[in-house]
Amino acid sequence: METRKVYKSGGSTFVMSLPKKWVTKNRLKEGESVFVKETEGALTISVSTIDKKTAKSEIKANNLESPEDLNLLIISHYLVGYNDIVIKFDEGKRLEYKKHIRDVTRFLIGLEIAEEYEDRVILDVVLDQEKIPTPQALKRMKLIIKSMLKDTIEAIKEKNLLLAEDIITREREIDRLYFLIVRQLKSAVRYQETAERLGLSEQREALGFRLVVKSFERTADHIENLIKNYITIASEDLDLTIPLEMLDSTLKIFEESTNSLFRGDQKMASATFKELKEIKEQYHEASDLIFAKELSRPAAIKYKGMIDSLLRIAEYSTDIAEIAINMSVTVP
Repeated sequence: METRKVYKSGGSTFVMSLPKKWVTKNRLKEGESVFVKETEGALTISVSTIDKKTAKSEIKANNLESPEDLNLLIISHYLVGYNDIVIKFDEGKRLEYKKHIRDVTRFLIGLEIAEEYEDRVILDVVLDQEKIPTPQALKRMKLIIKSMLKDTIEAIKEKNLLLAEDIITREREIDRLYFLIVRQLKSAVRYQETAERLGLSEQREALGFRLVVKSFERTADHIENLIKNYITIASEDLDLTIPLEMLDSTLKIFEESTNSLFRGDQKMASATFKELKEIKEQYHEASDLIFAKELSRPAAIKYKGMIDSLLRIAEYSTDIAEIAINMSVTVP
């Protein structure tokens, strides 16, 4: 932390110098404006995000160990907020790298190939992320996950494998929204102006929502794992009564935890911890049945995988409920 002296200039104006390191990092020039927001006991100074919309980055693919590493770097540059990403490589390798570039653009919302040359590809983010408020994007994730859970119940009850396959495809949309929201939140933490435009009343919400969006993403992953395990044993005559009961309970706890988050309802959030204990009891009962029914080893592994995923989803739901409680408390 640094200290700064306040000087009086004229009759009613007070002046304070800005840290040179901060000015240099944000590429501020003499005469440019900064944003000042007053909160209780503090002033927040931030730079305008208008000029940041043209932020460019460059990736030299030849320095990477494999083309697969390029995907990770593109994602990283997207998440940190770059809108123009130039990927350079040796001539003759365009097709090799282009395949990986196309793969990654499919699950990064708004990222498209703008220009192609023999030795480089230019990617542009064509989506204005501020037109999709973060709370709205999170609610979209919630609705998709809720539909995945409800349809998982139906798919198992009706032995509907087509519906089961459709549930798996929805997980990809969750991944797309996950990356978009993380990009938004990273920007919101850096720029107060962006946080407000994204529908965040204060920057601290970005920290809570960052944990929530990760729980959403992991929940969808476990639904995918659950349904894949079910597909492999769907043809067997297994009693899935308890897993279905766990599914009903898991759907309920997920909906209550997410509702408590968006409504700021502490009482509803607190109730989910009691429900988690009941789901754990169902889990232990289902685990005991694996040995009681003497299932084949492959069937037992898949059955155990299903109930393990259900327990993890319930635990992620209580994580969300805990975040909801924390975010509902007024900052002193």
